[in-house]
Amino acid sequence: MLKDYYDITEAEAAAVRVRSNYHTHVYLCEHAVGDACDYVREAVRNGLDTIGISDHCMPSRPTGMRYLTQTTLKTLYLPLIAAAKKEYGDKIKILSAVELEYFDGNDGYYRKLLDSLDYLVLGQHEYCDGYAHYDSFCDYADDGRVAAYCKSVIAAVRTGMFSVLAHPDLIFYRNPELTKNVKKSFAEMIRVAAECGVAVEFNANGIRSHGFRYPTDLLAECCAKYNAPIVVSSDCHKPQYLCDGYVKRLRAYVVKCGLNLVETINLPVK
Repeated sequence: MLKDYYDITEAEAAAVRVRSNYHTHVYLCEHAVGDACDYVREAVRNGLDTIGISDHCMPSRPTGMRYLTQTTLKTLYLPLIAAAKKEYGDKIKILSAVELEYFDGNDGYYRKLLDSLDYLVLGQHEYCDGYAHYDSFCDYADDGRVAAYCKSVIAAVRTGMFSVLAHPDLIFYRNPELTKNVKKSFAEMIRVAAECGVAVEFNANGIRSHGFRYPTDLLAECCAKYNAPIVVSSDCHKPQYLCDGYVKRLRAYVVKCGLNLVETINLPVK
């Protein structure tokens, strides 16, 4: 939780203009609604300059969630984005992406995805410590697991293939103790992301749908320390969430704190 988030007034939030969103889901993941046109239409209505469509995709599959495959990416997902570009491409910049986890040994898979996409969003919902596989939402994270999570994220951002680090503080979902080692691991992860020019995300869905388990004060402190480039994302699973009050208040918070809010992200070199 961000201790000063609720100090942002309704007037301050209402005055915010949302200019970009790089983390957006469509119905193909089966826990969102709407297609690309629905989200782009909402973006145009709210005056965004850029929107990225970034549904879930990864080499492995967690239970109970659907992920894009290479086949459905080409036959279903990219045609949705193409249809949105055809209808709204003269009004807004529309980028194609997917959100996915990074696992060592799969770099060829990620590079192949980039052959047909503009960028990749790193959402490390799962990670390994060399011995076991963990879920960032469901499994309690002690010092060692936080270190393993941060190490996997650092490896990912150093590949140069990822443009956005989504909800980096998801690892704190089960409220682990913020020990000296936990803070050190997390700070190093943000430092490397900033060094590599990867945009660090403040995620409004952590407030909207997850009881404010994230974003956290530790994230804000580390981003301030390393002047990390920050994007505020809706992580919307419904079109009406694209520019809702959670997004606007979070943007107002980032600006009021003097953090390095950016509107454009670094796209990978192909």
